[in-house]
Amino acid sequence: AWRTSAMLAFNRPVIQRSILATFHGHSRSSEQVGHMYKRSLMAEVRDRIISYFGNNSCCSAGPPVRDYFRRSGLSRFCLIPAGLTAWTIHLYEAFFFGCVPVILSEDLTVPFQDVIDWPSVSLKVSTNISMEDLHAKLKGVGIGRLKWMYQRMVEFRCWFDYGRGWGKEGDSKTECSPYNGMMRSFAKRVAAIKASSQQLPMYWEPAD
Repeated sequence: AWRTSAMLAFNRPVIQRSILATFHGHSRSSEQVGHMYKRSLMAEVRDRIISYFGNNSCCSAGPPVRDYFRRSGLSRFCLIPAGLTAWTIHLYEAFFFGCVPVILSEDLTVPFQDVIDWPSVSLKVSTNISMEDLHAKLKGVGIGRLKWMYQRMVEFRCWFDYGRGWGKEGDSKTECSPYNGMMRSFAKRVAAIKASSQQLPMYWEPAD
């Protein structure tokens, strides 16, 4: 809960956000990462992000920094590339920093799709997009649209707030929690597996 509170403390209104886009994290060129990370094809996009946006005065990109919370809270967009795996904590963090997540991963499947309207709170682009085109796309999003997306993120943020506990199922004011979201997802997967898999008979024995 302390991390969530700390991120929210640096969350600024859209009009006060002076950084267009930010990403600070490990890349294949980082000295601290291991052999598997350096060979990860998914991590390649991180190098391109840092190379382009790290040298652009509009943005903030590079390795981990001590004032990461401050920079993220001042950013309009948070760039969300994959790392060793498709999932990344940066997506979860964006909802509390208030920066619109820009997902650069074909392999990342966003959670809670039945309750979160993802196109209203994020962008998802190809990992092959040129950084120049991505920069132009982000610059083209107006303040009015950003304010609307920001408000939608506030509405959906509770689905990532693990400090809320389970809440009360069926109560629209309290059932919004990641635990209930995961249980809903599990139930849907089980139902889909049951519907698609071949059903065994009640009894069976080896064929002759």
